[in-house]
Amino acid sequence: MEILIKAAAVTLISTTVSLLVKSKNPEFSFILAVSCSAAICIVGVKILSEMKGFVSEIIEKSNISSSVCMPVIKCVGIALITKLIAELCLDAGQHGTKTAVEYLGTSLALYTALPLL
Repeated sequence: MEILIKAAAVTLISTTVSLLVKSKNPEFSFILAVSCSAAICIVGVKILSEMKGFVSEIIEKSNISSSVCMPVIKCVGIALITKLIAELCLDAGQHGTKTAVEYLGTSLALYTALPLL
């Protein structure tokens, strides 16, 4: 909970500064948004890496094959990354690139899920 509150505070500050700067220097505003997103993602990856052992233990104890669980976990990761990159493209005004990223993410998720079929 504490981490989420800190991330929210950083995001609000970054967004406010970004909006103030956007009219005079839109490039700096975008760089600020990307930097804030990257910092928050690094914290998220750290948290997920701490959960890796716990999830592995649950999979092992439930006698579910990792060949079933891993594609699902990978699809969730692909969806999270795709959503983040697509929103950054949208912030930069790149609607076509956003659509291409979403298409690629969907294709990769489907490709990753094929072993489940």
